[in-house]
Amino acid sequence: MSSIFWSTPAPAPPPPPPRSDIGTLLLYVILGWIILRILQELPKSKKKKGKLKKEKKLLDDVIGLESVKEEIRYYMDFINNTEKYEDWNVKLPKGILLAGPPGTGKTLLVKTMAKVLDIPVITAAGSSFVEMYVGVGAKRIRDLFKKAKKEKKCIIFIDELDAVGSKRNLDRNSERASTLNQLLVEMDGFDNSDGIMIFAATNLIKYLDPALLRSGRFDKKIFFDPPNSEERRAMFELYFKDVTIDTSLSYQVLSERTAGMTGADIANIANQAKINAIQRGDDKVFLSEKDIQISIDEVMIGREKRERMMSEEERKRVAHHEAGHALMGYLLKDSEPPVKVSIIPRGESALGFSQPKPVNKKLYTRQAILAKLCVLLAGRGAEQLIYDEVSTGAADDIEKVSNYVRLFNTNWGMSKDFGVLNPDFMGSIGETMSEKVFENCKLMVDKLEEFTLSTLKTNREWIIKIAEDLLLNETIVYKRIKEILPEELENSLICEY
Repeated sequence: MSSIFWSTPAPAPPPPPPRSDIGTLLLYVILGWIILRILQELPKSKKKKGKLKKEKKLLDDVIGLESVKEEIRYYMDFINNTEKYEDWNVKLPKGILLAGPPGTGKTLLVKTMAKVLDIPVITAAGSSFVEMYVGVGAKRIRDLFKKAKKEKKCIIFIDELDAVGSKRNLDRNSERASTLNQLLVEMDGFDNSDGIMIFAATNLIKYLDPALLRSGRFDKKIFFDPPNSEERRAMFELYFKDVTIDTSLSYQVLSERTAGMTGADIANIANQAKINAIQRGDDKVFLSEKDIQISIDEVMIGREKRERMMSEEERKRVAHHEAGHALMGYLLKDSEPPVKVSIIPRGESALGFSQPKPVNKKLYTRQAILAKLCVLLAGRGAEQLIYDEVSTGAADDIEKVSNYVRLFNTNWGMSKDFGVLNPDFMGSIGETMSEKVFENCKLMVDKLEEFTLSTLKTNREWIIKIAEDLLLNETIVYKRIKEILPEELENSLICEY
């Protein structure tokens, strides 16, 4: 039995229990999730960093507006060093109103300031508060300030404030007035401890309600002007720093050609010039004089519309009309000389144009206004002289003449009959003078038209020669006009009135 026992093999040991992979699997899942999150976050963080770096502009990078930037720096210093001002019990103005023509940099400066300070900007358009439904505008004002008070420090920026802040009509209670009342209440309902600054922009400051402009609300006003010659030159240098421009041009020449334009206009000109060069098919990053000049004309006057076909008779009439403008501008001492004349249709409805030399003037003398009026009347006068009949082509000239004559006799105090009295601000007395004002305006235009027609008759041959050159070349510049007209005629006349 013993031998039988030892010959039997020992039983195999039981298999080990199956190994559990749950812990390992869980570890892999956690590691995979972490890696996935890292991969997802990396591109986003890089993109955000690049975007912030690109947008992080300093006030010094904004060209021009030196006096404006100096005042803005004061508000920035107040936010960064509040304690310094609190020791002196200085209060930050609640509202800062930015006023000036469109495109002069009001919105740009606020956004730049907010990026430098790294505080949130809550923006709203004035028109967003104007609704026909009762109470909607006031509610939106309340929501705007409620949102701002949740932030530690922030800027509220209301663009086009005149849409909601125009003068109230005392005769009726409108929804616009209720919305404005709510804005006034909200501006009175916070102080420096809330850390809120209100900036607002408008092009029409004189139409704002006086309650908005009083001390304690929008009590600080910053005025913006179009850039001067040096600032325009610096803008062109900035926008064209990555391209080569024609050697016949200089940044100073471009500055002179764009007198009176805003920063937004110059940015548009620079961008359009580059587009013109690309459409021309030039492989090199090079801007010709034509590329830039075309873009200036498009911004100032409008794009060429060669498909707006005119009959040969209409082309001749337009040529004589523009020749009248150009000749009168050349003759009168107090007018700006014509730099370009064209019979190519442009913009919305212009069939031709005579462009005077751009100037950066803030004031005009009485004699300069009279000269301007004579130049405007000369287009219609040339048609009457050549064809013994006028056309509808002088509609734009008539609008400008009517406006200038009205201002001449009222706002500007240049009328000998009214002197320094402006009937628009004399209440019921001024209303009784309206007929007299119209008679004065009519008499003035009649005399200026008589002087213009007399001058054109004396120089009829030169109108015809300019018109013939226009029909041949379609566009002529000041250099060509000087070749056509005798040099002694330039600046030889003074408008008599």
